[in-house]
Amino acid sequence: MLAIWGTRYGPSDVNGIVQAAYRLSPGLHSVVLVTDRTRDGIDARVRQVAFPADYDRAEFFGRGYRSKLAVFSPQVVPPGLPCVFLDLDTVVIGDLGRIAALVQGPDDLFMLPPGGLGFGALRRVRDRVKGDGKFPVGNSSILAFHADAAPNLAETYASRFGAGDTEATRMVIDDVIIAWFGRGRVKGVPTSCGVMFRREFLSRVPGWAWFKAWLPGVQRRRSQIAAVTFNGVAVKPEQLATLAEGDTVSDGRGRSGPWTRRAIGPLWSHLQATVQPTAASPRPCEDHPG
Repeated sequence: MLAIWGTRYGPSDVNGIVQAAYRLSPGLHSVVLVTDRTRDGIDARVRQVAFPADYDRAEFFGRGYRSKLAVFSPQVVPPGLPCVFLDLDTVVIGDLGRIAALVQGPDDLFMLPPGGLGFGALRRVRDRVKGDGKFPVGNSSILAFHADAAPNLAETYASRFGAGDTEATRMVIDDVIIAWFGRGRVKGVPTSCGVMFRREFLSRVPGWAWFKAWLPGVQRRRSQIAAVTFNGVAVKPEQLATLAEGDTVSDGRGRSGPWTRRAIGPLWSHLQATVQPTAASPRPCEDHPG
């Protein structure tokens, strides 16, 4: 499942993911692109579908990217199947079937976990004890869910928003809405399946990114990763493509690390092959797609 709107991303971004997914994921059933308009130049294997009316709203395409919730809609998902959603700034480097396999039933929902206690049992206990109404919020750049989930996230939010429900109308960020809907059952995508580049390869602790890459367990885990997402303004693929080996990468949030074969480890060749071609095609900073 992919989503696109506006002008920031184009066919090459979609096709890069699609081609890698078909090449590396032998069990891939289909690719669905939810779009604000029919796009020319998209890989012929992709089924393009329009945003459902409930999510084809200017306010949903703006701050918070609530339009992304349309990827859960029964109007767009292939019925009866586990689904994997990827943001368009994600690089596929392994079998996405490993992420899809996390979904064992209609109630399963996975997203990239938050830092600290993540979505674990200790965090749930903490939330119950404090009773402050807060809940952990992950990141929606990589999602796994079942098409037949009932209740359905997209339908639930659209219904409550349309009815003027206070809780629904004050939530404007897709990550928050997904975590709210899956509260108590949402799980984190394992770091052996999918990761954020800035969290996996950068660190706020000086030297840790270098040391971490030498750990045998980390090397084994990284060799299994299926998808790396480059969320964060300062670590987009086109920016990494301008770096020379040995440069320092910073995410603008206190994390940094070396852009070297030694530090990136076994994923170096995959990332280099993927990000280098985008350097000549900077993206205009206009509308932000999902």
